Amino acid sequence: MARTRKRPRLKTAAKRAKRIKVTPKKAAQAAEEILFRVEGKMSTFGGPHDLGMSADEDLALFTKLDLKDPKYAYLFLPAPPPGTSGVGRRLNPDQYYFACRWNYADTPKEFLRRALARVENPQNGRAVDARPVDWGPHPSTGRVADLSPGLAAALGLDTDDVVKITISARRAIPVKPTLSVKHAGHGSSNPHAKPVIKAFVESPNHSSRNGAKIDKVVLHCTEAPLKSTLDHFQTAGGENPVSAHYVIDRNGDIYQTVRDSDAAWHCKGANRSTVGIEYVGAEIDSVTAQQAAASAALIRWLLEQYDIPRTNVFGHDFTPGYSRSGGTSCPDKLFGLAHSQATVAAWVQANV
Repeated sequence: MARTRKRPRLKTAAKRAKRIKVTPKKAAQAAEEILFRVEGKMSTFGGPHDLGMSADEDLALFTKLDLKDPKYAYLFLPAPPPGTSGVGRRLNPDQYYFACRWNYADTPKEFLRRALARVENPQNGRAVDARPVDWGPHPSTGRVADLSPGLAAALGLDTDDVVKITISARRAIPVKPTLSVKHAGHGSSNPHAKPVIKAFVESPNHSSRNGAKIDKVVLHCTEAPLKSTLDHFQTAGGENPVSAHYVIDRNGDIYQTVRDSDAAWHCKGANRSTVGIEYVGAEIDSVTAQQAAASAALIRWLLEQYDIPRTNVFGHDFTPGYSRSGGTSCPDKLFGLAHSQATVAAWVQANV
């Protein structure tokens, strides 16, 4: 009789043990339930320089009320860009956000506002978290997603590259207004505000960085007036198609002609890993006080934004990797009486 009673107890205990093992596994599988996944070509959107968005265009998932919500305010610039009233152009292009074509029956708007997606570059394996903010792109583009310029740069993506985006059930949670990947070169931790850009005059002369990290800033002398420089950057093709990311006028106005996420054609052999800044001036000119102040602010922002050491600010002719035969006279005497990297470095040390 004792044996008879003992056998059922052992069998019951075994069943209980089996149930204990299975339950957490099922729970883990449920937590990883995929609610949204898409893979295909991408582009970029949002922020002051996205002239494809109208000045009053808003977002599908966020409104002006969210500008004051600490959970979401980090997605936006502190003030609206001049001449705009919509929140689309007020998006901070350096934060990580994106748009996809949502089916609100499957992923309601309120769910998407709380969701955090995993955005991946299948080619290089890079992946970061980002927030859904809008519906898009239009099906006629053949693309599945629009990313912020900062997100695209962090992943090493250029327009029409392939991106993969996944939202699982467990990621539908409030997100702190910080970003987890600082080394990608973007994030909310930069203590310096990006200087005001007078205008974005996009040059067709640029290419993909192909995943290269931005690790140097290159300083140039235009040896031409502002208008001539901007016009020259608009000329695609020809024998010498050139561009730079930024142009600083003699009065301190800053123009941008190539997005940071793209490689400008300004320093042959070193384009993929550099940001180029052109200073309007002649060969014998030095930088004006206004140029010095504007450029110092811009360089400070770039160094922090992309984790670049101060020692990696170079004059054009002295940039590691620069491969033009015979070199160049640029940056001339903008930063001192001698055309030398020591002069450039001393100016950076004194001003930035």
